[in-house]
Amino acid sequence: MMTNDYLRELRYLGVTARLKRLSDALSTSIKELYRSQGFDIEPSWHLVFLYVKRHPETAVTQLADALKLSQPAMTKMLDRMAKRGYLRIRQDGADGRRRCISLSSLALARLPEFERVWGAGENSIRELLAESDALLQGLEQIEDKLQHQSFAQRVTDRLGDCNRERQDA
Repeated sequence: MMTNDYLRELRYLGVTARLKRLSDALSTSIKELYRSQGFDIEPSWHLVFLYVKRHPETAVTQLADALKLSQPAMTKMLDRMAKRGYLRIRQDGADGRRRCISLSSLALARLPEFERVWGAGENSIRELLAESDALLQGLEQIEDKLQHQSFAQRVTDRLGDCNRERQDA
């Protein structure tokens, strides 16, 4: 347990910084793990591997939508993966604007190694969460609420409420 942690003291005002800190710590640790296992992949790539394995010949736009990533961010990630030899990206014959992705022979050969590590990682996350789905459920609730109304809009609404209260006083 961390002591003297200002972000914890801030409680709700520290939530975004704590989530970022946690994400950064996990990402750094995963990079170290991958290096120790001889993997030349990045932490976020497992999402692409798993999705494209399940949905071969998927379109870039379909993948970006499924992962809720912007098209430019998705394209950048996919280009890096293709450069390392893990993806094949081709133009769709029927629609030249559409790019389709599939796993390369290298990816298919390495996938069992990757999946073994990802399985152990999933078990480690379960252990960290003590088999409780409370965090996952909480994240889902936040994501769902933010899809209906952005954080910025929520704050703007609250600011409007405060301004109206001041005018009424």
